[in-house]
Amino acid sequence: MLSAVIEKTSALLARLTAVIVVLLAIGLVGSLLISIFFRYVIGQALSWPEEISLILFTWLVLLAGSLGVREGFHVRLTILSSRLPPKPRSYLDKAITASIGVFGCVLVYSGADLLARTSTYLTATLRLPLEWINFSAPVCGGLIVLHSLAVLLAPGKEN
Repeated sequence: MLSAVIEKTSALLARLTAVIVVLLAIGLVGSLLISIFFRYVIGQALSWPEEISLILFTWLVLLAGSLGVREGFHVRLTILSSRLPPKPRSYLDKAITASIGVFGCVLVYSGADLLARTSTYLTATLRLPLEWINFSAPVCGGLIVLHSLAVLLAPGKEN
């Protein structure tokens, strides 16, 4: 019962995350193109596209990374696991996924601490709250934990 709820929640959030990642990528490319256009065509460099690109890139990388936990598309070495019989390989895959889940917990904890310590800070150019960047750590850490649990609880599904 609980594993079905975790799986459905993970699947729903993965689909939503994938849409957000695409939108972030479009925004990032647009911001970079604006920066390039103004710098090399107009001859007047803008400062704000760099800041926007940093925010978009941070969220894009961390959200895509959380998706990689669920979908299993992260690069990994299989030199050891490929030599193991199926049962020990399954245990190793589960241990690796559990370790990734622990990393997600650390990201949630340290990201929340970072948010608390930088709650009054603003970005240099646009004077946006720094939380717009720093909030990505606990959010994506939580997604990593959720997706790790979904992978661990799914029968026969290992990364």
